[in-house]
Amino acid sequence: MAFLLVSPGPIALDLGFFQVRWYGLMTACACMAAFYFSEKVLKERSSDFNFEEFSNFVLVAIVTGLIGARTWFVLLNIDYFLENPVESFQIWLGGQSIQGAIVGAALGTWLYYKVFQQNKYSGTYTLQLACIAIVTPMGQAIGRWGNFFNEEAFGSVTAMPLGLYISHTGQYHHPTFFYEMLWNLLVFALLKKFHMKLSNKQCIGAYVALYSLGRLLIEPIRTDSLYIGSIKAATLISILGIVSGLVLFLHQHLRKIKFS
Repeated sequence: MAFLLVSPGPIALDLGFFQVRWYGLMTACACMAAFYFSEKVLKERSSDFNFEEFSNFVLVAIVTGLIGARTWFVLLNIDYFLENPVESFQIWLGGQSIQGAIVGAALGTWLYYKVFQQNKYSGTYTLQLACIAIVTPMGQAIGRWGNFFNEEAFGSVTAMPLGLYISHTGQYHHPTFFYEMLWNLLVFALLKKFHMKLSNKQCIGAYVALYSLGRLLIEPIRTDSLYIGSIKAATLISILGIVSGLVLFLHQHLRKIKFS
């Protein structure tokens, strides 16, 4: 039996003077879910925690992550946004990069920790970032449904039983958003199951490497990729993510062996 996906449209609620878009709802749900579960993970990983301080840390990660996601997308489409500058801020219309979000959140939380938390919160930066890394793929899985409603992040035309109908092409395409959603759920399940056996840096490295691997495998069939020169930006960054994630993970693994 064919499993064909057809978006009902990008608008969840239209009051005439005000619209609620599915993309924004999915982003909000993703952020709230990540916020909730990250505190659960913190409680599992540390007996000495401060929920108020960690909540501020997570909030900074969400805000700077959204800024990074949009900034990266705008930079890779700079010619268009120079002609349409107002649209640079219209994130509810879609157009964010999860890879930009990861960089934005990492930089934003590092700066926040150095300026505000370092001398008054016993939790380390890597502990807090590890808790976020563990739950981030779950948030990504939820957020990907925003792509479904916007009919974006799809792949080439397909005749497979699983397909996403794109109204402006009149054809069914590979639902790459759905593939990535499934991959993210798998990464989340693995990290949630094994995180207590891993150090903070190993959790961070495992997330970066695993997510990047999935993106690297899916990217070749996407048709809406952004480019750096003649190379797909997501492919290049995914390779860097796999290498850096593995290096961080293996370095910590070797340290464990050395000091065990």
